[in-house]
Amino acid sequence: MQMERRQLWERREGKLRRALGVVLPGESVGELDRIGEEDQLRAKQGLVAVMGEGGRISYKHIDALSTHDMYLRIATERVEVAWLKERVVSRKRGATSPTIPYHLG
Repeated sequence: MQMERRQLWERREGKLRRALGVVLPGESVGELDRIGEEDQLRAKQGLVAVMGEGGRISYKHIDALSTHDMYLRIATERVEVAWLKERVVSRKRGATSPTIPYHLG
């Protein structure tokens, strides 16, 4: 749970927006700023993303997480990390941006 709280603090500080970096073809600065701001707002509210049945991602307050939810958090984090990695590859290739995961977009 300490790791979750640290990540929540990092998100409140704008980590996702910084990780998004520069705008890729097919994106706008406003879109990336909005994603970052919404993530910061959810973090300020204490909400973390949790993957449910069927891969659907929703948000749950950090104090309401169960041990089982921690595994679902890891699954959600994998989705976000894969998307951020895909953005790096797209930027290097000069390709258009990958599809934004629906829970962030």
